[in-house]
Amino acid sequence: MAIEKGTVERLKSGNYRLRVTVGYNENGNPIRLNKTVEAKTQRKAYGELDAWIEDLEEHGYEDVSTITFGNFYENMWKKEARTILEPRTVREYSDIIDNRFLSTFKDKKMREIKPYQIKDIVIAAQPLSKKSTVLSRRTKKRFLNALSSVFSVARDQYRIITHNPVSDVKLPKETAKTKETTKAYSIDEVKLLLKALDGKHSSDKTKALVMTAFVTGAREGEIAAVEEADFDFTSNTVHFHQRIVLNEDKKYERRDGLKASDSKTIPVPLGYMELMKDFMSANQEARKKLRINPKHKYIFGSPEGDFELPTSLYRNWKRFTKRAGLREIRFHDLRHTSASYLLADPNIPIKAVQELLGHKDYRTTMNIYGHALEETKRAASDRFSNLLDKDSNDEPVIE
Repeated sequence: MAIEKGTVERLKSGNYRLRVTVGYNENGNPIRLNKTVEAKTQRKAYGELDAWIEDLEEHGYEDVSTITFGNFYENMWKKEARTILEPRTVREYSDIIDNRFLSTFKDKKMREIKPYQIKDIVIAAQPLSKKSTVLSRRTKKRFLNALSSVFSVARDQYRIITHNPVSDVKLPKETAKTKETTKAYSIDEVKLLLKALDGKHSSDKTKALVMTAFVTGAREGEIAAVEEADFDFTSNTVHFHQRIVLNEDKKYERRDGLKASDSKTIPVPLGYMELMKDFMSANQEARKKLRINPKHKYIFGSPEGDFELPTSLYRNWKRFTKRAGLREIRFHDLRHTSASYLLADPNIPIKAVQELLGHKDYRTTMNIYGHALEETKRAASDRFSNLLDKDSNDEPVIE
């Protein structure tokens, strides 16, 4: 199949839209395929275009109006998912789609799948194991998230559809009492945490680890991959640009980039940097004694240059909370604690917290930390109440 040379267009988002003409219909109008990609430069975008054309010429293409769900899922989504999702998420979403949706939607055209069809499948879904007799609403929402990922790629990167039908699916609320999710630490619990870190229950490594999670709001994989060179003691910042992930073979590996962005640089307090400088000195002394100079000098890794597993960081945290008598929360919940702590201050803008957490969209921050924003609104309301109640007999003066 001969494909005309395509074009590259830079979008406002910073991404690039690739477009190729693959033929002409019976009316003589061109048949075009579109694909949106992330690329650091226009030159790299053209490299993506050449690779796409080569792939199309080798494997062929279908008119976008006739592409079926099964075709898109197997040949396009699986390829793109590896670049935009964590390996663990790709495995989970693939299992969900294979077991829950593929048999029904395989031969249906992408453009013809309707929200009510999706809802019917999810509502009727039953557990695949005998360990449980009912699926929770949370599990069913996970089904929708997996399917939504397929349609999002079809809409945003291939322009096969203009609307994601999953966004119109609303699940009924559960009437049964559901198990509450673990809450982040309150301000009083944060004070207890900081006090425990200075006590006998905390090692130097535990203190450095917990303070890194709390001060930077980074994920476990990002913390496991942070290196000495990522700390700038002149500007008091920490640069996160890589992460430790579980790959398709269920083995941990280092990968460039973060979950939602290429990198992020976090301003941190001077006291934290002094703590980390002392901790790094101990690591540097250990390498000096061993007479080694590894390529990667992970903050929480071994002197030989091996990274610490994210699961090991969690176990360290769990042992500490048990010894210190703190309420047990996940290590990941320190990230939530950090965000909630900052958002509870009405002087800190949501945008700043969004950048700290590395969310692409501020709405993600708002959806996850809405409770903290409600506390901020209440604090603002109380300030007005204090003003109006202070001298209720006097006429308020507004300058």
